[in-house]
Amino acid sequence: MKNSILLIFLLYSFCVVAQIDTEHLEVGDKAPEITGIDQFDTKINSTEILKNKKIILVFYRGNWCPYCRKHLASLQENLEELSKKGLFVIVVTPEKVEKIQETTEKLEATFSIIHDVDNSIMENYKVAFTVNEENVSNNFGFTQRIIAKYNTENSNTLPVPATYLIDEEGKIIYVHYDPDHHERSDFKEIIKLI
Repeated sequence: MKNSILLIFLLYSFCVVAQIDTEHLEVGDKAPEITGIDQFDTKINSTEILKNKKIILVFYRGNWCPYCRKHLASLQENLEELSKKGLFVIVVTPEKVEKIQETTEKLEATFSIIHDVDNSIMENYKVAFTVNEENVSNNFGFTQRIIAKYNTENSNTLPVPATYLIDEEGKIIYVHYDPDHHERSDFKEIIKLI
């Protein structure tokens, strides 16, 4: 009986994430430029940052997502070690600016968070997906309502919560991409890689 329940759960989980495109940037690919203004009104330009540091780029769905909050809390906990390793952290989200401020306050976040104004950063990194009944079948109604509250008007796009590590030459040297939003990168493991 337990095996049957586990099998049903695994098949269901696969179906939920199977509709999201799994094509994404890979290790060795050239990282697209990232520009924006973070929650501290600092202009962020990845080309300038990469002159002196590597970049760790993290995409999150919104502070409404408990997995995102936990992942960003882990990022903040490991920020000092990441900085010592010469990494500059950029976090990208479709969340409205005021919601980013809430995220910053809740997590006491000191890393840069950019509102992806037109979803172009998410699209360039191939992590964007449209929320619809095919790819969010289990929680479609809830997700639709929550992103209407947290995203800018008429934006029903979310990112796969991916993590990219970019070296000073602008090449991607680490990727964590998993359409299952429960699965996230481990910052302690990334620290060991550098």
